[in-house]
Parts: sequence; structure tokens; C-alpha cells
Amino acid sequence: MRVFIILSLVVLAVADIQYYTTADDNIDIETLMKNSELVKWHMDCFVDRRPCEPFSQSYKDNMVEGIATACLRCTPAQKGKWKTFLVALKRDYPSEYEAFQKKYDPGHIYMDAFETAVANY
Repeated sequence: MRVFIILSLVVLAVADIQYYTTADDNIDIETLMKNSELVKWHMDCFVDRRPCEPFSQSYKDNMVEGIATACLRCTPAQKGKWKTFLVALKRDYPSEYEAFQKKYDPGHIYMDAFETAVANY
């Protein structure tokens, strides 16, 4: 009986997830990640090297929670964009990846689970 109650509570909690806005889900992340100037522009915002304009700020506002919760409130499309972003950042901009990880996961607690959560999208 106890297991049934716990499972019911988990299902209710998951069912009530409010996902991040999908307003920018049409962004072409693959093209963006091939443009080093655009990557630098966004990364400068994300890691506090410059003030953010509204578009970059909208992503930055959710990064701490998204990373700490392994993208719990991300839609499948958003998880796919995160995967593309992280793979390209690690491969093509390793110093930016380090800056990103230092800013959002300095204790190396969340990033592995976050990357695993988006890996299959």
C-alpha cells in the first residue's frame, strides 16, 4: 500500500510539471553553434561577461534550475537543443564549455546528470 501511495504522488508531481516556454523553440541551434561570433555573444551573457539582451536573458533565467534538475521542465524539443548546444560547446569551444560549467556547476554535481538527461534527444 505504501508503494502505491508513493507512486501515486510521483505521478501527480510529474503530471503537474509546468514546462519552460516554447516561444523560442524554432531557433536553429545547429546553425548558431557553427557561428563563433554568435556563440561568443551568447556565452558572454550566460557567464556574466556582458549584460544580456532579452533573448539571451530568457535562456539564462532558466539555466540554474534546468541544470540542477536535469532539465525536468524542458520539453523534448528543448532537450534536443540542449544536447546540440552542449555537444558543440564541448567539441568546438572547450574553453567556453569550461566557463559554462564553472558558472552553472562549479562543484561538478549536476552537469553529468544534465548531459545524460538530454543525451537521447
